Amino acid sequence: MKFYKIFVLFLVFVMFGAMGGVVWGAPVEKVRVIVTVDREFNESFIFALGGNVVAKGRIFPIVVVDIPSRALERVKNVKGVIRVEYDAEVHILKGKPPGVGKPKPPQPPQEIPWGISRVKALDAWSISDGASGGVIEVAILDTGIDYDHPDLAPNLAWGVSVLRGKVSTKPKDYRDQNGHGTHVAGTVAALNNEIGVVGVAPSVEIYAIRVLGPSGSGSYSDIILGIEQALLGPDGVLDSDGDGIIVGDPDDDDAAEVISMSLRGSSDVESFHDAINWAYSWGVIIVAASGNDGASSPSYPAAYPEVIAVGATDVNDQVPWWSNRGVEVSAPGVDILSTYPDDSYTTLSGTSMATPHVSGVVALVQAARYNKYGTVLSVEALREILHTTAEDHGLLGWDPYYGYGIVRADLAVQAAIN
Repeated sequence: MKFYKIFVLFLVFVMFGAMGGVVWGAPVEKVRVIVTVDREFNESFIFALGGNVVAKGRIFPIVVVDIPSRALERVKNVKGVIRVEYDAEVHILKGKPPGVGKPKPPQPPQEIPWGISRVKALDAWSISDGASGGVIEVAILDTGIDYDHPDLAPNLAWGVSVLRGKVSTKPKDYRDQNGHGTHVAGTVAALNNEIGVVGVAPSVEIYAIRVLGPSGSGSYSDIILGIEQALLGPDGVLDSDGDGIIVGDPDDDDAAEVISMSLRGSSDVESFHDAINWAYSWGVIIVAASGNDGASSPSYPAAYPEVIAVGATDVNDQVPWWSNRGVEVSAPGVDILSTYPDDSYTTLSGTSMATPHVSGVVALVQAARYNKYGTVLSVEALREILHTTAEDHGLLGWDPYYGYGIVRADLAVQAAIN
């Protein structure tokens, strides 16, 4: 009987090998794919093909799978599989000269970065500085955050890492080992205190969602999981009171109202677009950098119509050559001073630096709207306000260089409450 069981196990392993999972004596080349599934999917079929499930969506119907390349076609025929796509790489958009400046010493006297003044954020603070009783949050999907930075820590409501498909809320896992995410966070929400810098919305709460590694690279699958975390929030529940509202809902106040992504990918991955559509359908405002390639159109995810694509301008309101065209709006993105790891500050340039200016303006608008009316604007209404209140440059009306113009926090906030 014992011999019989061993023989059966041998046959099973041989069968799995024939299906593409095992090649005796030879390394197995695996590829990572994003598999969109329905309720009939059973992950045991992936194991039978020699693969393994790296991560599973909680609200998005996806599994991230490492599978032998020769078994890939078989995965497409597995029951419950709707679509199989190669995972792709994404990168931060910290771009062109001057790049990283010499870090300033910790806790210098407070300086108002020129970009904050240019979007007229200070003129909006008499109406809204981002405070909303904890209802409005900006989720920053990036390299993490220096979570104990004195100019950021009080506004950090929550942090989580989804690197390589592993969800962790341990501070050491979402600590910024690159600098990019901390810099972006400072432009959104650095405190209005006596040190360092100040952000566009200095009283708004932020979620630090780490989706990129120390080198500034990551994967589409991790971005999808990051968007999912932005919707779930700290309590891990999408709609806890079951009223169908997760944005601007004080009774279900965990989902982010704004998702800010200063990152780029070159591929149109349908499961990624599905995740963005899902967030958009819930009323989340999604803002992303257009890219630093000088291209005629934005990179992904900014290329998606549901996303506000942001271009960069300099101190003279000129569009640098590297800022991708075809944007929706523009904002300061050259020589931007902001927070940096180890409680320091530095100057960076790129559409990555322009994006948090817009995300901060959106936060001011939604906070002002909520504080006055108890509700937030729809994505369509908010985008219309950004368009009509932007300071027009270039050709009259929309043009591919500036979009509708350079965002104006003061005018946008005023329009939101009127």
